[in-house]
Amino acid sequence: MKQTILTCSIMYLALVSDARIWTSTNGQRVDADVVRVNPNRTVVLKTSQGKVVTVPFKTFIEEDVRELESILALPFIPHPVSWQKMNALFGIAIWNDVLLWDDKTQTAARRLQLNKESKTDFMENYRSYPLGGKTVLGQDIYAAALYGGNEHAESVSFIFLNLGDIPPDTRPKKIIELIEIAGEQMAALLEDTLGKPERNSLGSGDLREKVWRWDWNGHAIMLSIQKGKYTALRIMPTERADNGGKIARVSDDALKQRLASCVERRDNGDVVVTNIPMIHQGPKGYCVPATWERYLRYVDIPADMYLLALAANTGVGGGTHMDDIIDATSSIISSNGRKLGKAGEKPSVNKIYKYIDKGLPVMWTFMSTSSFQREATTNTARRNGKEIKVKKNNSGQSEDSSSGGHICLIIGYNKQTGEIAISDSWGPRFSERWIPASTAEAVSYGTMNIIKW
Repeated sequence: MKQTILTCSIMYLALVSDARIWTSTNGQRVDADVVRVNPNRTVVLKTSQGKVVTVPFKTFIEEDVRELESILALPFIPHPVSWQKMNALFGIAIWNDVLLWDDKTQTAARRLQLNKESKTDFMENYRSYPLGGKTVLGQDIYAAALYGGNEHAESVSFIFLNLGDIPPDTRPKKIIELIEIAGEQMAALLEDTLGKPERNSLGSGDLREKVWRWDWNGHAIMLSIQKGKYTALRIMPTERADNGGKIARVSDDALKQRLASCVERRDNGDVVVTNIPMIHQGPKGYCVPATWERYLRYVDIPADMYLLALAANTGVGGGTHMDDIIDATSSIISSNGRKLGKAGEKPSVNKIYKYIDKGLPVMWTFMSTSSFQREATTNTARRNGKEIKVKKNNSGQSEDSSSGGHICLIIGYNKQTGEIAISDSWGPRFSERWIPASTAEAVSYGTMNIIKW
């Protein structure tokens, strides 16, 4: 059940917590649960013998008073289940107290043992791919991500059994059978602890996702079982979940100013769009969903590459048609007040500079070949005065051996050298590489898109 914020004058917060040892200023100790904290700075306790007493805050030592004051300051009615029990239920230290959303993103990421993926002036995110090596709610997780604003944590997601991350030698039919079973088992655990869920939805259009939702202390815990695709668990503030997962919209003027501030002009003639979040696609061919998530988040639209992959009919392990991803994202782009536009066909400097100058990266599709990737890496190393090295990246892909259809972001240009800068969804090492525009034009598929105000 959704919890309602109460502002009545008689009782402010109601709570039945785990037992705690309370210590009075004269040294007496009592094992008791908090039943209620009142705005007149009194607390109703229920002792381990079942006796209910009302006691002033000033009865207790300073540490206990701080605990009571923190409860009194909460903007919601605390749930009977403690944060310690929630961590035990999930099998991972998501919480350090009753509220995740006032935690520094980096601090929360350390508890969750997630790797830093990206930090910009406006947001930061952390991600890891345990690939079944860790469990949450008793189920193997394949991917975990934490998203934050410029200071605090804003959402967490866990992807469990799914077709995107399974090893190539695994039988897809077997995984499909287990996806729904895993979701049902997690739903049973959550229901045993938090009660019956509500049926909700996130997103809009093709990106609308039906979820089972439990609310706990300002957190919406949402379980999604996409039959034959994946099982996911997402945690976000209840207010955002009430709004279908949307965040407060940035005005067109504010967005224009923000994106313009992201354009960096360097002494050597490089003009580069900065502050684009990195999304590591992991060990799968999710370059399209990951690249679109990067762009959507850059223009302040929450997105998830797994949901994008589902909506765009991405194949097992990868493979997405551009028409499908455009159709899938059209509703979420328009509902957030943004527009999808074309940016020409060939990535020449004269074509792309007008977008880069406005802070708009360009999504570009092309035939990725071993020679192209090798040239991008070696050319970047040369212009940076570094030793030329070509090696595999963390996603298991190799920039000197991969071949096939690909998409990345064009994020910069240099008119003096005739080069363009590209950014791939393979992790921070691939956030900025430079290639002659003529080389890029030779492998282009002729599809370039932007998202604008």
